[in-house]
Amino acid sequence: MFSELVSVVIPVYNSEKYLEECLNSVLDQTYDNIEIIVIDDGSTDSSPDILKKYSDRVNVISQKNNGLASALNLGISKMKGHWFKWFSPDDVMYPYAIQTLVDEAKNHSSNTILYSNWEIINENGKKLRTFQESNYNELSGFEYNVRLLDGQLINVNTTLIPSYLIKKNLIQDLDDPVVIDYELFLCCALLHHTTFYLISKPLIKYRIHSDQLSHKNITKTMDYISKIKNDILMQLNDSMKIKYIHDLEKYQKTKPPKQKTMEFGMKLLSSVPSWVSDRILIFYLNKIRQNR
Repeated sequence: MFSELVSVVIPVYNSEKYLEECLNSVLDQTYDNIEIIVIDDGSTDSSPDILKKYSDRVNVISQKNNGLASALNLGISKMKGHWFKWFSPDDVMYPYAIQTLVDEAKNHSSNTILYSNWEIINENGKKLRTFQESNYNELSGFEYNVRLLDGQLINVNTTLIPSYLIKKNLIQDLDDPVVIDYELFLCCALLHHTTFYLISKPLIKYRIHSDQLSHKNITKTMDYISKIKNDILMQLNDSMKIKYIHDLEKYQKTKPPKQKTMEFGMKLLSSVPSWVSDRILIFYLNKIRQNR
């Protein structure tokens, strides 16, 4: 039976600590029609040596250090698959991850991005808990987009994205690389009318560790997210832009007090030392997303 090629693109920069575990988890997928493209973004640790050991099974491309967006877009330019899967070198796929995503994709339109729940692990691989995304599969596209405008709903490492869609909307080289995936999802949703579907089963292990880019510069990131939203809304026609803004404000007023308190707590992080805010960032973000 014919199976569609899935291109897994892994941007690597000084990822020696977890890189082998990540690559082995992708190579061990039960779905076998996969190409793995690793972009080494000028690593100065042992990542290049590790990648040499996989060169017969993985397409390794090296470039000088040019940032996450550049690495991803280079990988995208080389991929041949019907599907694009962005994956981080810190994380681990369950063996059935890609098979589950492809099987579910057959039940949806070609303009659908699939994503899933996930498990949180620590630096040593110990499971901390399962993260259950809010399930909005029954909402209309517009209602889903309102919630997406309210904040990130998707862990990009769980996704399966149609290749034509990612080539139409290349990864943007933003001032804050932490929000690159959120900007991508907003553009797909609001500008390309993409639909999103959640698979309730956890498909990956998402690693939390001290060197993680997404745990730093919290206040700057929160401010930049607001700018990204406004920039994308400005690309809509006036009537649609006004409708989204109106419905977003209406939705935000209906959120429970508990969630509003947690979001206020996120703002207070700007007044404490970074080592404190980094430790509690994941707690706030997870709680906010689960109650969005």
